[in-house]
Amino acid sequence: MKACASVKLVLLYLVLVSTLAVTSGASAQPGEFVKGVLQPLADGFPKRALNVIVVDDPGSRDDLYAKSMQAALKGVSPVNIITTCEPSAMGGSWYTLQELLKREGGNDGYYMIVVPPFGMVTDLHVDPALREIGAKVEQLNMVISTEWVPYTMLQRKNAPWGRTYASLEKYGKENPGKLRYVSYEVGSGSDICCEWVLNTRGIKVTKMPQGNAQECASAIGGGMGDFTVIPYQTAVTNWEAGRVDVILTMGATVPSLWKDDPNVVSAKQVGLSPDVGIAPRGFGVPSQVPQAHVDWLYKLFESATTTDIYKERTKTIPGLVIEVVDGKTANAWNLNLLKVTDPIIHAIGIHVDDKK
Repeated sequence: MKACASVKLVLLYLVLVSTLAVTSGASAQPGEFVKGVLQPLADGFPKRALNVIVVDDPGSRDDLYAKSMQAALKGVSPVNIITTCEPSAMGGSWYTLQELLKREGGNDGYYMIVVPPFGMVTDLHVDPALREIGAKVEQLNMVISTEWVPYTMLQRKNAPWGRTYASLEKYGKENPGKLRYVSYEVGSGSDICCEWVLNTRGIKVTKMPQGNAQECASAIGGGMGDFTVIPYQTAVTNWEAGRVDVILTMGATVPSLWKDDPNVVSAKQVGLSPDVGIAPRGFGVPSQVPQAHVDWLYKLFESATTTDIYKERTKTIPGLVIEVVDGKTANAWNLNLLKVTDPIIHAIGIHVDDKK
């Protein structure tokens, strides 16, 4: 009897161990997180290191963005993530995107680029060389967009028309050409954003280009111009110094710095599209990469945005908004941006079709 009972206990133990093993094995499904690590897909992707290419200089915003992601994914990615800077001139991201297909694993998703969509998309309107290589927005398949920073409109202190965007718009419509718009170069992201606002709202101004964002802010602060649109960080610095008034921020919401100021409104609040005039960041791959691999990469990078390491970016980059957008939505946004900015860039006079 005792021997029989012992055999039964051994059999019961073996069944229990077998059940636990099956349960444990079943939990480690391909493409799922197991103990915080994203498992490779059933086809083995990724089998080796993933490479993030920054088409900009070391220390640039794109570079710091990529390295923040790299740090946030330590222990989450089943393979190493390598970040490399490959600086290039205007339009260089499209050359790099096409060149990735020549690298081993480039059409499988082992290489991706950091994408600032506003700049990449508008380059297609401006750089004639991109037509020569057949660059098209459809060649870029976005994996994810994770953050954005709004462009900001500011005006001179004690403006005679009032302290709000509505009063500036009203004055501009009633006095065509009298408002002095100080632009950040001609054709920069800030300039395209402002020209889009002016074109959409039917405001005619006198344009006064400057070399950089701080020169624009200084011109407004010194009363040599009436208003400008510049990146958020420079706008904040000059606003904090009491030199200018902020009246409009692009996007859907007013940043926390001015959320209690009734004189500052968002683009959405005044009836403008919240998708134009923001400077997002994300990752993209060539369109030839299998969608299953793109979806896996989305899941990987989306998980990074929940980490404390990544969230620290909101403390070091003024105005940064963490907002995760899936690749399908980001692709649609890029197509819309291409359409919306086409007439604006024609109006500025730098469209490739207008060059002789």
